[in-house]
Amino acid sequence: MRFRKFWICCKMFKYISFAIVFFIFSNLFRAQNTKLENKEQYFLTQYKKYSENEDYDSKSDESLKFSGEFKKFIVENPETLTYDFKLLNKKLFIATSADKKLRFYGWDTELGGTMKSFDQIIQYSSNGKTKTIFNKDQADTAYFVSEIIKVSLNGQAYYLVISNGIFSSKDQAQMVQAFTISNNMLVDSEKIFKTKTTTLNKIQVNFDFFSVVDRPERPLKLIKFEKNKLYIPIVDKEGKVSDKFLLYQLNNNYFQYIGIQ
Repeated sequence: MRFRKFWICCKMFKYISFAIVFFIFSNLFRAQNTKLENKEQYFLTQYKKYSENEDYDSKSDESLKFSGEFKKFIVENPETLTYDFKLLNKKLFIATSADKKLRFYGWDTELGGTMKSFDQIIQYSSNGKTKTIFNKDQADTAYFVSEIIKVSLNGQAYYLVISNGIFSSKDQAQMVQAFTISNNMLVDSEKIFKTKTTTLNKIQVNFDFFSVVDRPERPLKLIKFEKNKLYIPIVDKEGKVSDKFLLYQLNNNYFQYIGIQ
């Protein structure tokens, strides 16, 4: 009888301990989420402050402030890698891999003309640690990332990063580049696209935006990946996007060029 009472007491203690631990961690999670939600609201306000500002000097100052503060926030809060930025997703370009191990943040600094100016942060996870790559100064690039597609080659995860360049209201580009995480480093030089004559680590298509302006999706989805095939649109000499594609078939080692469709 004494043993049974002891056993019951131990079992109750186990359940109570579990409940206490669960309560503590759930409260910590809620507190952390609340902190991130508050900061996201703050950055949304800061973004609007410069993006809707019509005075260039003031816009420039606010844009620079946003870039610096947002980069500092992402670096100091590695849990942001898996956080769902529901508000900022409507203003920034936030692309995340399916396994949540790679994320690109991109935003218009509003300091360019018809050639856009974007700033960027890259986050990735390796061996349980989150690392961040960014330019300490405000970046000035015409490219932003819109999609990340995860594939497997020889058991290694690769990420097809789709980026977009805006050089003018007419002249634009879309590019696919291979990234992988190796030895705790983010590598962007792996040549996994095999043409008839060479191998490449990226493929870029330059095009006339007005030839596809009627397409409803934004950002545009010219480069596609479907059923283990990569579709690269064919563009004529004038930059008009045709309805034909260069096809690259995913196999164990490469994306092998297999023809036109």
